[in-house]
Amino acid sequence: MKDTPLLIYTRLKVPEPRKGYIVRADLFSKLEKIDEYKVVLIKGGAGTGKTTLVSSFIKQKNINAKWISLDESCDNVFSFWNYMLEALGDVLGRDKDEIKAIYDSNMQKDNLQMFLIAILNLLDINEDIYIVLEDFYYIKEKFLIETINFFIKNLSLNVHLILITRESPDIYLGAISMEGRLLSIEDNELNLSRTSGISFLKDTLKLDLKEDILSYIYELSEGWIGGLQLIASSANIKSEKEIFKLNFKNRVIEEYINKEIYEFFSEEEKEFLLETAILSYFNEDICKRFIPKFDFKGILYSLVNRNTLLSCVNEEFEIYRYHNILREYLEEKLDRDKKIKAHIRASSVFKDLGDYSEAINHLLLAGDYEEAMETILEHSRSLNLFSYIERIPKEFIIKNPDFAYQSFFYYYANLEVDKGSELYNLIIKNMHTSPILEAFKFSNMFIEDNFKLNEIEVMPLAEIDKLKLKDSTKAYLLLKEASFLYVQSKYNEALDFLEKIDNYSITKDNFYIQFFSFSVKSQVLEDMGEINKTFELYEGMKEMILTYKKLPMLTVSFYIGITGMYLKRMELEKAKISLSEAYRYMPNEAVTMNRGYRYNLCEYKFIIGETEEAIKILEELIKLESYKNYVFISPLLKYIYKFENEIIRDFIVGYEKQQEERKSLDSKLLYGSILFKKGKKEEALELVNEVLRYSRKRKIKLKMVQGSLLKISIIIEDLEKNREVKNLFIEALHYSYENKILQPYFFEKDIVNRLTTEGRFNIISELTNKEKLHYEEIINIIRTKDENILSQREIDVLKEIAKGSTNKEIGENLFISISTVKTHIINIYGKLQVSNRVSAVEEGKRLKMI
Repeated sequence: MKDTPLLIYTRLKVPEPRKGYIVRADLFSKLEKIDEYKVVLIKGGAGTGKTTLVSSFIKQKNINAKWISLDESCDNVFSFWNYMLEALGDVLGRDKDEIKAIYDSNMQKDNLQMFLIAILNLLDINEDIYIVLEDFYYIKEKFLIETINFFIKNLSLNVHLILITRESPDIYLGAISMEGRLLSIEDNELNLSRTSGISFLKDTLKLDLKEDILSYIYELSEGWIGGLQLIASSANIKSEKEIFKLNFKNRVIEEYINKEIYEFFSEEEKEFLLETAILSYFNEDICKRFIPKFDFKGILYSLVNRNTLLSCVNEEFEIYRYHNILREYLEEKLDRDKKIKAHIRASSVFKDLGDYSEAINHLLLAGDYEEAMETILEHSRSLNLFSYIERIPKEFIIKNPDFAYQSFFYYYANLEVDKGSELYNLIIKNMHTSPILEAFKFSNMFIEDNFKLNEIEVMPLAEIDKLKLKDSTKAYLLLKEASFLYVQSKYNEALDFLEKIDNYSITKDNFYIQFFSFSVKSQVLEDMGEINKTFELYEGMKEMILTYKKLPMLTVSFYIGITGMYLKRMELEKAKISLSEAYRYMPNEAVTMNRGYRYNLCEYKFIIGETEEAIKILEELIKLESYKNYVFISPLLKYIYKFENEIIRDFIVGYEKQQEERKSLDSKLLYGSILFKKGKKEEALELVNEVLRYSRKRKIKLKMVQGSLLKISIIIEDLEKNREVKNLFIEALHYSYENKILQPYFFEKDIVNRLTTEGRFNIISELTNKEKLHYEEIINIIRTKDENILSQREIDVLKEIAKGSTNKEIGENLFISISTVKTHIINIYGKLQVSNRVSAVEEGKRLKMI
């Protein structure tokens, strides 16, 4: 019971037709050709026999149909497709568990197209599949309709969808209608003929009355099955004379039920009907918990025998539900206060039975939003329950900080940026009402590009500990703060925050928290130069990808992240493949993912020498609000700092305005390079030494390597510093060999080339065997001979530069525009890692290009 709520059995059970049901020969003949149609639409008002028609046809033809009974709670993309997964379980086979696992822990709206494609592929088999969606008129939600349209459009010919509805559905059926693959059965076709109507009264409803009375009842109902059943319910307790006095025409159904049926129930039966009217389904176990004073079996026997609008939808568990006509009538009779109390009691019952979805539904119907939110939070591991957010007014959400923040993350993970922004802005607006809400500041970094990194203030770990919030909420807050600490190069502090998350027991059961914690930790370790440890994390992520194959969010993050690892090790072919895979799985709405992808793509382009394309990507990135302060994109700016341009000038302004504690290590290294280029050697040295002291103390290996190489470039001309240069290079090798870090050496290849060729250093003799192997790898990278480093046109431009030609003369000689000449020169500088014409010519000669 706890594992599989009764509601699933109820919704997915093909209703058993009444014993003695009539065979609708005329309609059956239309349905005989069901295999020729993609969609069968059966549309008719309440009580027209739609469900009985389909269920009896299925039984008559022995069809193994997948049935889903819908109601208002199913008008949600997650609930609907969750039931669809359950219904299709035996068709999906072993793949069902994998797809279901995604639903149980994380189901992004943006993933749904891929998810649907996966299901559609699994349904494309050499066997007809019949899916029945009963009461489809409940489905109105726009995005859900879009997913169903996509599903129908791409259905294989062996799948047949049967829609039972009171009104025309909102889905698009025009295309399949034009193709002749839509079968419709309308309201007027559902009315019974005289012969069938009388047969229904006699054989199905077991009315033992004279033929003329049966004929009269049929005339009253005009063939409407619901009318026949209503009249039959009252005819059971009336004399022939009274039956002939019945006048059903032009009477409101509610009035008829009240006068001719309801009034003839005993007081106990009336009370039972009213008490159970709010239930979507019930059986003896539920009723004993919900209304223990009633004799369930006795009352049920009486109701069934009197043809009450009640049906058994699951004989195995003896589950019943009222026909909508009767349920709607009974609910109208309940006063508001009594109905609210009943929903509250029902919620408690369904909680005990493990059907939390139904429990939450009753709480929402009762307007008990506080308890609904608490119930969702208690079971936050099942993130599908957060789909109920839409039914909770925002003014209530904001009063529950735990629910507000976890809802915000739900929107983020589902890439519902607009809703996430709306909720975040509401949180900000209401911060004055609750000190706890202050903890949520700057969370918009996850969903927007208009947040300002330089304004961020990190909340101390001790303060987060004191917050009266659930551990799951604190975990999300810790992730946020760890992200900020990472940006500020406070790596060890960030790891402390992440370790705190790991100590929460909730983390082990919450996929989202595990995933986000992994993402931040991998970035921190990468920046620290702990590449081996980061690769270990990515090995673990491979296991997650195998578990959640159809989850683009995870897959894209994996490929974006591992690209950075490959670039650090100069494994460029692997980096190229991982970037390609990231792009392939990239969701359109994934703002933050796209930002990360473009960032790594930009660096890859710089490294392989496609400088022009790299600069274009860089210019796009710096337009984002989050990068308006160029301090936070300095790892990319290092590739262009040698060129005098507006971007570097803006970086300098931003850096000098930035508060000292907010300056990242990368920004300090870049600023030191700029100072040295401007001839401010002492200032540059002071800044680099500061970075080295900080990095050595905290064992930040990558920055130690980068800082050492930069310091070498500053002091290498000073012959008295030979020993220090040598020691710095040995230190860099020592802290890079184990993690196979090569990128910094490639970036500083001019300096590294001097270190490895000038006899005054003689470094090799002082290295360990492992360091020597690493040393050889570095030499191989910086001395790779490749005549194709420059394109033929770029070589032509370089030859003109060697002649001393101006840009204008180069353009005239090569028949290209001056702007094209400038572009080629930028590419030459980038590919040869030089900053002026003289150096470009010297490097070209060294590489024997000219």
